[in-house]
Amino acid sequence: MIKHRIPALLLALTPIWVSASVYANDVKPVDPVAAIDEKLTTKQSEIDAISSDYDKEATTLQQLQNEESNLKREGGELIAKQNRAKSALDKQYGHLLEDPDTDLTSFQKTYQESWAAVKQNQSDLLNKQQALTESQMRLAQLKQKTARLKTEFANLQESRIEARVKRLEAELRETSAIETSYKTTCSTTMTLGECASQGVHLTKQKAVKTFRSQLLNSLTESALAKQNVKNVELNITVQDSQVIKSGFEGNSDYFTSMQAQMQAKPEPIAACKLLNVSSRYCLQGSQTTKKRSDKQWSTVTVRSDQYNDSVTINGINYGSTPVEIVLPAGRHQVTVSKNGYETYNRVITINGNDTVWVKLRPNKES
Repeated sequence: MIKHRIPALLLALTPIWVSASVYANDVKPVDPVAAIDEKLTTKQSEIDAISSDYDKEATTLQQLQNEESNLKREGGELIAKQNRAKSALDKQYGHLLEDPDTDLTSFQKTYQESWAAVKQNQSDLLNKQQALTESQMRLAQLKQKTARLKTEFANLQESRIEARVKRLEAELRETSAIETSYKTTCSTTMTLGECASQGVHLTKQKAVKTFRSQLLNSLTESALAKQNVKNVELNITVQDSQVIKSGFEGNSDYFTSMQAQMQAKPEPIAACKLLNVSSRYCLQGSQTTKKRSDKQWSTVTVRSDQYNDSVTINGINYGSTPVEIVLPAGRHQVTVSKNGYETYNRVITINGNDTVWVKLRPNKES
């Protein structure tokens, strides 16, 4: 005997499925993780470009340092040559007192040439030292830009994990109506009601397993979730069900076909377990997560009235001013120092984009 029933649940849900399907075809939601991935790619390109510029500038600085060393060595040799030319000229002046016809022209020319060479060397050395200082400043600026970009990159990575968790949490909350059938063997001692009840129960169990498999397969990060699903409580339940048909087939085989509305109610940290990330990303209600989510970042510029100074923020050196860095809102230790000047050492509070102006005072001892 086969019992046929109207699939009321299927009919009730059909308009919802159709409208949802039409809407999904019309509007494609933007995946926040993909959007962050694009930003990460762009930021990584910026970091690579800055790193390349830094390497080039470091090579330039090393070349300038080598050239400066050569000029200093040549300068020593030229001064020694000038001293020899002067000694030779002085000696000829002595001869001039004894012999007025002594020719000083060649000795004077040699001394003049050596003197000009020394002056030219000193000029070249001064220009080289200026170029070296400028290269050091560019290198410091590139270093601070690299630090800022890496901070921004790390923040984007953090945001990406948060977006992945939120995306998976949303996917796990999806509901679905599925049709499932199951054939069971009833014992000869069971009543018809007991047999039907067993059929419904086992069909629901199959529906739960089927929905669990479909749910995991539909996840954006399905492969990773399946690797970590072992100890995760998905808590899949049958929200509503409707038997489409049921009855005996053969001697003792009882067939049940069912339409069931399924839903998962995963544990609070299920998404974090499935993605293998820290559970703090899932504990949205905790104060720690709230403080992390509410954290504001600001661009802070540090300037001083001196060149070739040294800026240290929270124990990290960022080179000479001007320094531009991205910092979270709150208190930060700022130190600006330079030889011969009193060190500026203050704790500042950052609430938004700001510029810190520092005036360094000469040491009283100097």
